[in-house]
Order: sequence, then C-alpha cells, then structure tokens
Amino acid sequence: MSNRSTYSERLLGKGRAVAWQRLARFRHAAKAVRKHLPATRRKSLLDIGAADGIGLPYLRPLAERMLSVNYYEEHTQEFRAAHPSDPVMTADVRSLPLDDGAYDIVVSFETLHLLPGWSDRERAIHEIHRVLRPGGLFVFSVPIETGLTALFKYFARRATGNELDGMTFRLALKHALSAAGTVESLDDGHQVGFSAARFLKLAATCFGIREQRPVPVRVLLPMNLLVVAGKQA
Repeated sequence: MSNRSTYSERLLGKGRAVAWQRLARFRHAAKAVRKHLPATRRKSLLDIGAADGIGLPYLRPLAERMLSVNYYEEHTQEFRAAHPSDPVMTADVRSLPLDDGAYDIVVSFETLHLLPGWSDRERAIHEIHRVLRPGGLFVFSVPIETGLTALFKYFARRATGNELDGMTFRLALKHALSAAGTVESLDDGHQVGFSAARFLKLAATCFGIREQRPVPVRVLLPMNLLVVAGKQA
C-alpha cells in the first residue's frame, strides 16, 4: 500500500468547512433512507465507492449487513487498515460479482460520474438495479457543475489548493452561463463537462425518483445533487 495520505486524512486536513460540506452527503443520505425505507426492510446495504470508509459512521447503523466496494485495490487496502472488521471488496460497478436482488439499499457518493462515458454510466445503473431487491432504495450523489455553482466551486478550489484538472476560469464561466450540453464534449470521467441533470434522467430510466435535493444547502451551497430512487416492487 502507498505511503500517501488516505482520503479521510486529506479531506479532514483541509479544515472544518471542507469536511462539513463533504460529510453532508452522508448525513442527508442516512436521513433519506430512514424516511423512505422502513426499518424492517433495511437488512443489507451496499456502498459503491467507499474509499477508506469515511462514510461508515453514517451508513453502518442503517442496515444489519453492509458491504463496501472500491474500484481501486489501494483504496480497499486503506479501508481494511482503518476498519479491519468491516467487509470490503475491490470490484467494478459495471460488472458487480454479486447476486441479483442481494441488497435492500445501494448508495454511491461522488463516484459514478468518474466513469469515462455515458455508456459506462448506463451499465453501472443497470448493475445497481440488478443487485437491488424489488422495493429497495438507491441513494446517490453527483457533483453540480453548472450555473453559479460552477463559478463558486472554481474559486473555492483555487482558494483551498484543490483545483480541478482542466477547469479554467473561462471554462467555469461557460459552465455557469450556458446549457450543460455545450461543455459535455469535455466529459471524460471528471467534473469538467459533467451534467447532473443528464445523469438524473439516466437513473430515471431504471428507477422511480422519490426525492432530489442539492446538498449541503439548497440555495446557498448547492454543491452536489443527492437523489433518492426506488426499484419497483
């Protein structure tokens, strides 16, 4: 395993404001699961893109059984070092080695937009639908990179030294002032060119959308789009 810092260490080391914003997705997701799925239906949970387990304190109490999944083995090793008693595996969300209908809840935060193209994202959505039980819940978040949020994120990233590869001020301005489609040609698995609205429509082809909300704060800080979706019973 690499000697570099873990995801949690890098995140929490950037200060309380950054950590509060990033952890908001887990807080709101846990609240949404409790709202939309009765406790008797919360037997198992699958977390796709768990990194080193930073969301575990919020997600573990939601279900009796939980499995975390990472695409990179290095992240899986970091997870095992931090949480040796919690199950984790390395797998590709586009082809999950899991049984049909194996989970009551599937969550994924700021991960699915990293797939390199829309055909890959479609495959991932279908795989998640396959492993989710009828009546189960799919909760996910993706970044918002359009409107004034695009400019706010650009300046916030510069101020914190966390600049996004490929995102210049000129391009951030295009994200802010034009339709997302005008920059989608730059979408290659990063936030640049990514359209949360298009991803929501993709999810809606397989799931019933029950709730959607920008987090952490709807109006002032709409950084990410949190979506609660259900699989038809």
